[in-house]
Order: sequence, then structure tokens, then C-alpha cells
Amino acid sequence: MRGSLLIGGVLAAGLSFGVPLINGDLSVGVMNHSPSGYIQYPTGTGDTVDLKDTFGLESKVKPFARAKIEIPIVPNLYLQYIPMSFEGTGRYSTTLTFGDVDFQANVDLDTYVKVDHYDVGLYYNLPLVGAATAGLLDPEVGINVRILDLEGRVTGTESGTGLTRTESVSETVPVPMGYVSLGVNLPMVSFIGELRGITYSGSYYYDLTAEVRAKPLSIPALAGVFVGAGYRYEVLKLDDVGDLTAEIKVSSLFANVGVSF
Repeated sequence: MRGSLLIGGVLAAGLSFGVPLINGDLSVGVMNHSPSGYIQYPTGTGDTVDLKDTFGLESKVKPFARAKIEIPIVPNLYLQYIPMSFEGTGRYSTTLTFGDVDFQANVDLDTYVKVDHYDVGLYYNLPLVGAATAGLLDPEVGINVRILDLEGRVTGTESGTGLTRTESVSETVPVPMGYVSLGVNLPMVSFIGELRGITYSGSYYYDLTAEVRAKPLSIPALAGVFVGAGYRYEVLKLDDVGDLTAEIKVSSLFANVGVSF
């Protein structure tokens, strides 16, 4: 539901094409997410579980949407929605403790993980850099709040009883992050790099995106169409946060299409 609202907001923002002094871009596309890493829940007593080798989580393709609205004087606005979910079936060679359940060894474990991303960012361009490079470089700096809608679910046979049990956990977590970006603008193509990140008390979260955009069509004073492709990498390290210790990495290839105005 929240994803639908954000995508609706992205489309509604397209009405700003006709508003003077407002610039930005809107895009939609698809991402192929590939997870790796480990998780221990609860910290200290749960088993350290490999997301691919034990849970068998597989890559999955999902849509995404984003919008950037640039308005003079006030901070510019960056919105992004990246849904992400994984499923898999795996086995553990010994009894596995996850949450409050001890799962029996050498039986199938069915796992579902959801990590939906909702980004709201405020940023400023650095116009002096753009002017000094005749528009070649377009740096941005700001802050970003990423809301993570998290859900994890493991189903297997409980050790000792032989009963099928499901252990689940869900959280909605707002994460404040710093944001920097650099665009390199050429006549028919542009290169964009973005970095978001935060580190605190042994935990950290970094998100790096690199994209190349081709601009095959432009209507002067109105809008231009672009197609893009790129790579995204994020790593989340939790050191006993909410009784959870984990290092989760997600590598993503993506393609998108959009309009700039």
C-alpha cells in the first residue's frame, strides 16, 4: 500500500512540468537483487546462519520508482521506493536455534525475508562547482531517512517435538543517513554516483549506486527522456541491535526509464 502511494506521488509530481523554476526527474524500472551474508537471532544464543548456504535465499527481480524535485532556495526533494523480498529452502547440519525455536537438523527450512525501502531525502546542489565546470559536474549533498519495512519468517520441524513451527519477526525501522552524489553530464549521456551511509557503535549501513544514462530525446524547455542502467550495492551490519546480530549484503543490477524536466 505504501509503495502504491509513493508511486502515485511520483506520477503526480509529473504535473510540475509546467511550473517555472522547478527541475527534476521521474523514473521507474526493475532491479535484480542478490542477497548474501549472515544473521544471528537472538544475539549470543542463536546460531549464526548463512543467508544463501543455509536459508537458500535466491535472487529476485522487483520494480522500483524514484523522483527528484529541485526547487530554488529550499532543499530539493528525493523520493525512492525499492521493494525487496527473498525466498528459499535450505538445511542446517545440526540443530538450529532461531528466535525461540530450535529447528531439527537436516530437514527443510523454508524462509521468507522482506526488506522494503522507502527513502525521503533533502539535498542541495553545489552550483559553484557546476558553474566552474560549465555544467560538466553536478554534485549534491544532503540527508536521507530510509524507512526499512522488515519481515523474516522461518518454517521447519521443531527439535524434540517433531512439530512444524514457524518463527517470525517484523520491524519498521527509520534510519537517518548522510547523502552525497556526483553527476557527470555529457551531451548524450551522463554518469551518476550516489552514496548513502551511517555508522554508529559498531553497526553501519552503506548504500552505493552507480548509473549510466543515455538521453536519446529532448524537447527544449519542456522535458527529456532517458534510459538508464546501473549497479547498486548495500551492506547492513548490526551489532546486537534489538537482540539481532547480522551482516546483510545485497547486490543489484537495474534498468530504468524516465523523464527529466
